[in-house]
Amino acid sequence: MIRKGKDMKEKMKKYSKHILKFILYFFIVLLVFLGLLLIQVAEWVPETFGDIPFEQVIFHMLAPVESTDTANYVQSFIQECLPFPTILTLILVLLFTIQAQFSEKIRLKKTVIVNTVLVICSVISFGLGIQYCAISVNADDYIDGMLHPSTIYEDYYVNPQSVNYTFPEQKRNLIYIFLESMETTYEDIANGGAMENNLIPELTNLANNNLTFSGGNVANDGFNVLSGNGWTVAAMVGQTSGIPLNIPVDGNSYISEGNFLNGAYSIGEILEDNGYVNELLLGSDAEFGGRKYYFEQHGNYNIVDINEVKNRGWLEQDYYTWWGYEDVKLFEYAKNELTSLAANGQPFNFTMLTADTHFTGGYPCQECIDLWGDQYSNVISCSSRHVGEFISWIQQQPFYANTTIVIAGDHKSMDTTWFDSIEESGYQRKGYFTIINPAIAPVSNESRIISTVDLFPTTLASLGVTFDSNRLALGTNLFTDERTLAEIMGVEELDAQLQKHSNYYDKNVLYGIGKK
Repeated sequence: MIRKGKDMKEKMKKYSKHILKFILYFFIVLLVFLGLLLIQVAEWVPETFGDIPFEQVIFHMLAPVESTDTANYVQSFIQECLPFPTILTLILVLLFTIQAQFSEKIRLKKTVIVNTVLVICSVISFGLGIQYCAISVNADDYIDGMLHPSTIYEDYYVNPQSVNYTFPEQKRNLIYIFLESMETTYEDIANGGAMENNLIPELTNLANNNLTFSGGNVANDGFNVLSGNGWTVAAMVGQTSGIPLNIPVDGNSYISEGNFLNGAYSIGEILEDNGYVNELLLGSDAEFGGRKYYFEQHGNYNIVDINEVKNRGWLEQDYYTWWGYEDVKLFEYAKNELTSLAANGQPFNFTMLTADTHFTGGYPCQECIDLWGDQYSNVISCSSRHVGEFISWIQQQPFYANTTIVIAGDHKSMDTTWFDSIEESGYQRKGYFTIINPAIAPVSNESRIISTVDLFPTTLASLGVTFDSNRLALGTNLFTDERTLAEIMGVEELDAQLQKHSNYYDKNVLYGIGKK
């Protein structure tokens, strides 16, 4: 009986030893796998998305991200990130399995030394992976900004709700065209671009014959894309509200149907308060990235996305390509919507967003022509032709005389490989921008340094609206001689300030404490 109890005790001791060893090896394998995976992710993110700020990573972790392109990213992640850490981890598991078979023959002291070395190496691997990945997505800059807050809002921000607005007796219509990833880069060198051949001649013609605030200096056409405005919904926020889109790390319940930049006051709200009908047309699901929430909460926009188009019977219920449906259809639907809005008799704000030029490689529709030998260049040129034809159609309509058109790229393209040689040359990439048929002219012909946020007050002023401040939010009215923040601080410093945390932004813009 005593012998049995002793044997049982020995078995339990041996079993416990095996359990502890399994836990140790599992811990080592897990840390090695995660460390190697993070290193691969650190390589994959900039190659896939470009040099993105950490706030964009946070936003897309929290915002709705369903899209047809999500599957492509998942597939790319699996192919690029998983094989290397998986193979090395399996080799490590195999070595541990072999070691376990001979563990009884290895001296305890040697086993402890080997295991200690393995634990240290696995922790180092994991630590290096975290550090490398954090640097890759600019988390270090984000943390530094959190530790050293900016006072840019206290120093320069003008609350648009505190400003008085006066509209002309005959209110002008606004057509605002957001062009996905459209840059001045695509123009030829003679027109301020970086190309040997002009990929966007129609857009160049529109810019050269309309208002760009460049004072004839084509090298200064376009606007600088700021931190917090470098992806689609953030660009739309910046251009219509004059602020960046910064979401806190702990804001996992922030982006919702009733909660999106509660303290912002956008051009949509200003126009709605003055009798305008607001509409947003886009060829994808408006909930992607929270766009539906922003435009419904800030201007009560009528949302016409792919779901609404299907409900109207314009597309089959199972139709889906690229991000929803292609731009060639979008421009035809836009004509229908504009004709309907103009017939209503109310002033309107019609906003639309293209998608075919989204990275990677763009979407070649049935009207794309192979002019340049690579898909993205062809898609960019096709988009320019669509816009040129669309503007010509608008200018032939009865409502055009009392309508101002703003055309703006949303942000710089994230198609990283396409821009490698351009960025190596030191060329300054900027978003495309022009205003057609504004109600007023600038007070001077000075060449201005423009950033995303300046488009907000400038668009409002282009409608003939006057207001008792030359700045709204962080944006400057370019029709005045007030210096923009980019001109006061320099683009790099302005961008650095917007990357920093702001207590004012959190309280008054993000959460809207004290909003009227």
